[in-house]
Amino acid sequence: MLGLLVIAIAAWLLSRFWPLSAAQREDVRLLEAAHRSEGRNGFALLWTLPFDGLDLAQREAALAEDLQQWQTAPAQASQASVLAARHAPLNLDGAGRCAVGSVGCLAQVRNDPQRFAEAHAGHAGLHERLARMADYDRFDSPFRPSGNELLPLPAYTPLLDGASAQALAYLQGDVAGAVEGGCRSVRFGRRMMRTGSTLMDSMMGAAVVRTHVALLGDMLVEQSPDFVLPASCEAALQPLKADEQSLCQAMQGEFAMNKAAIEASTQTAGSRLLLDRDHTLARIAGNFGWACRPAAAQALAADVPLTASQPLGWDVRCMANPLGCTLSAIAGPHYAPYAARSQDTAAMIRLLGAQRWLRQQPGPPADALARLPAQWRSDARTPTLSADGRYVQVLRRGPARESEGPYQSMPLRVD
Repeated sequence: MLGLLVIAIAAWLLSRFWPLSAAQREDVRLLEAAHRSEGRNGFALLWTLPFDGLDLAQREAALAEDLQQWQTAPAQASQASVLAARHAPLNLDGAGRCAVGSVGCLAQVRNDPQRFAEAHAGHAGLHERLARMADYDRFDSPFRPSGNELLPLPAYTPLLDGASAQALAYLQGDVAGAVEGGCRSVRFGRRMMRTGSTLMDSMMGAAVVRTHVALLGDMLVEQSPDFVLPASCEAALQPLKADEQSLCQAMQGEFAMNKAAIEASTQTAGSRLLLDRDHTLARIAGNFGWACRPAAAQALAADVPLTASQPLGWDVRCMANPLGCTLSAIAGPHYAPYAARSQDTAAMIRLLGAQRWLRQQPGPPADALARLPAQWRSDARTPTLSADGRYVQVLRRGPARESEGPYQSMPLRVD
């Protein structure tokens, strides 16, 4: 028995002190090298978006109070702002949001304008705040992960309230205002994709971009081909660069939350026998680090699928880290589709550019498509015409939602 005990201790020590690979150390370095973007931070407005009647100073004060509660006692801090006790947030009616599916937002509002008008009654303040979101450069959360507590997140639902309101304004005759509002929303969504603190931030930014780009395509196809876009649209509708599609900053935020939870779990001697901090963080870093590697930036620039790392299997390090190996296996298998959604967002912007360009060309779109400028296509996904010639389209790379087909498309003509 003494011999078996010596062997067990030796195996534990060998496992615990087994060195990390160079790739693991590099992933940890990339994920811990988080840096905040420069410029005006709009998180206070995002955090208090559902509340009417407040100036910016009051919103920043509310965020500061919420942050103080979080830093003092995160286990007791509310996931909602202290404002909720003093100001009733807007009651957003789901009937005012366009449904996801094959019927675009403009068509949905056109089919039932009264329903959308009633749902948006009293939302003028919210829509004004949504328009102001485009004036900010970044949306960094001041909340930092703390142990196993859920990180406070803003209410994202109000971000999706503006598209149908813009469609309604368009149908009521304010074409220029609706188009400009859509472009401002795209600009905000792009910045949230790039500067958000979590994967949820990035995905919500991408959803805002896709929703409003699709709406812009439906509105612009009904205008003359020489319709002049508002000046604010030109920058908003430029192709997404690789760093704007990157999930690196979002994954750094996800890694930070995992790191805080792991460190909170190793506070007792007993837990440290079953969970090795450094080995566990290295394994988790492999689940997230692919988004920050140079190969990811190259794939995004070329519009080719990103290769996400597969969770590591059981290895010699797991003898002294069984709990950490189990936790790291749970943390990683589901992230690759998010990168595909980011790439599909970039593809939607290119499709809108292709729509605008094709409608300005003489002759059949099929002939003009061969001359499509490089900025509106990628070698990996060259746009094609639909079988009926009514749409320009590319294959969807990310998972389709309910009622969505295999293609992302943009209309070329109105029947």
